[in-house]
Amino acid sequence: MMKNYLLKIVLFGLPVMVFPLLVLLIDPYNFVNAFHVVNDSDKYKVIQRCDESSPRGNLLWKMICYKRQPLPCIIIGDSQGKDIRTDLIADITGETYSNLCVPGASYNTMFDLFWFAAAQTDLKKAWFQVSFMNFNTQRSYNLFCAADKFMKYPYLYFTTKEIYVDAFYNVAWAVTRNPQLISKSYEFLPENKMEELSRSRLHLFFDSYSYPDNFVEEFRKVSQYCDKQGIELNFIILPVYVEVDNYLEKVGLDEERAQFKSDIKALGHTIDLDSESPLKNSRLNFFDYFHPKKAVMDSLTIEVWSNCVLQ
Repeated sequence: MMKNYLLKIVLFGLPVMVFPLLVLLIDPYNFVNAFHVVNDSDKYKVIQRCDESSPRGNLLWKMICYKRQPLPCIIIGDSQGKDIRTDLIADITGETYSNLCVPGASYNTMFDLFWFAAAQTDLKKAWFQVSFMNFNTQRSYNLFCAADKFMKYPYLYFTTKEIYVDAFYNVAWAVTRNPQLISKSYEFLPENKMEELSRSRLHLFFDSYSYPDNFVEEFRKVSQYCDKQGIELNFIILPVYVEVDNYLEKVGLDEERAQFKSDIKALGHTIDLDSESPLKNSRLNFFDYFHPKKAVMDSLTIEVWSNCVLQ
């Protein structure tokens, strides 16, 4: 009887022991950084595997990396800026940047990321990649606390279901190399499904809209802090497909977008790549209506930071 009882206790306790051990050994976000069974490149691919894992995964990955190696030059933004390559910027300027752009990041998330970075080191340059698609009071959610909890309470890294799932996917990808494990993001959708998604995002971002004066006020706080600390503050507005312009005109949000750009330009040096850019007219330049393809992002990155060097 006692033996059976002990066996049940052991079997019941196995997951409690095995799951944290798996997380420790695989360490999908290099949180512990003691074991490197799976290389960083594969871990980052697993993070991008789907539209659920990408926002939370990118945020946690980038916060951990930045806390471990804080750099004085940063780029903060959402999914539009995720593919800004810092190695290209380093080749052009000789400066090492940290790309803290996170898919799904709201403006509240971006503000918290800035203050997080400012708390880690003395910043020299801060770039904000800003877009009208999230500049909306109706989109006031915040992803930051989901990653910050691991910084405040490290034990949660070993007790959270999503971390277990990420560790499992790392093992599965490393063993099988099955591309289906890492290719469920919107970027891999067929053309007809991508068009459906693009149309649905127009409705998601703009059908319920309220101009966010509170976001402008938060940016003023950032601008004032940068002035006081001698931090160079820059803004970049990336291009979107022309169909976004057509939709904004249709639903009567042209004035709000113009106000958005005016408010941003009043805060600091702003590079607006969305104004009458010829690449806006070609659907081939974008994944969906909002995200330039990686080759386009490379050319825009070279253009922006080359001009900054010449100034």
